[in-house]
Amino acid sequence: MLELITTPVDRGNPALAALFDQEELARELDLFTHAHWKSDSPQGFRARVLRWHTGNRCTLEIALTNGAMSPDVIGKIYAVERPDIYEYLGELERAGFDRTSKFSTPQALAYVPSLRLLLQEKVQGLAVREVFLGTDPHLQVEAARRSALWLARFQDMGPRRGPVTSLQAQFAQLERWVGRLTPLGGLLAEKSKELFRRLKAELPKLGGTEGLAGHGSYSPDHVLLTNSQTVTIDWDGYDVADPARDVARFVVATERLALGHLHSICALNWLADVFLETYVGERGTEILPRLPFYRAAMCLKVAKYCAMKAQVPRWEEKVAAMLDEGIQVLRN
Repeated sequence: MLELITTPVDRGNPALAALFDQEELARELDLFTHAHWKSDSPQGFRARVLRWHTGNRCTLEIALTNGAMSPDVIGKIYAVERPDIYEYLGELERAGFDRTSKFSTPQALAYVPSLRLLLQEKVQGLAVREVFLGTDPHLQVEAARRSALWLARFQDMGPRRGPVTSLQAQFAQLERWVGRLTPLGGLLAEKSKELFRRLKAELPKLGGTEGLAGHGSYSPDHVLLTNSQTVTIDWDGYDVADPARDVARFVVATERLALGHLHSICALNWLADVFLETYVGERGTEILPRLPFYRAAMCLKVAKYCAMKAQVPRWEEKVAAMLDEGIQVLRN
């Protein structure tokens, strides 16, 4: 039996309709617990929806409800087949990012093709996001350093597998993002066009860079800390990329966190500086000439996101702040 705890969503979305076939989901989870934890009795489950990405995927927290001492798991249901994520997590384990390592990833437990369902270990840790928004400067510095060390190790040792984004594709992305901002008109449209012009001028300088293992959305939200481990989650966007890209994403995600919760895009700059200094200390300065482009591009992406989400509080202020930051980064 499955108890589904959900939030108001578009249940008519055919891409995610399998989520609501509770009978099949319960049956597959029961088979999984029998195989993985050697349980012989029928199981009851509670699945709580953690996050929806409309038309793409849904993340669930799944727990047994019969009092058994089995750990909770994270389930992800995808709109399209994604067995590659299960395979990639296995490759990461074999590359040294296993559940006992200092630098770790969640253990992939199973992939269920009939439901497009990935089951993985639920990591019990403190998100770097929460540490950055806390009040303990020693813990904050440690979190920034550990995040940088994890990324440096991943880029050195992680499997280089997944899509590779060409310069042409990057330009097309920038065009789409600025196309979402232009209809806003006024100063916001002017700033978005100025940032796009500056990014376009920088794009040719990126050619010839060796791609390394990429996370795709490396940020304080996706790094968890335990006493002995640094664990990175959310591998839906793994790829092969310029190493400057993931560094830039972490820095801009930190700025976005500060803007959203501390009302100043600069409020956590000191932690972004610790992150960058630690990373450069591990991997050298090779990324620094390209870092401004990726930081500015990420600023444009975040501005687009804020503009398209009408429910985002202070969205106009946030759009303007991210565009200003992107322009400033490329001026320096």
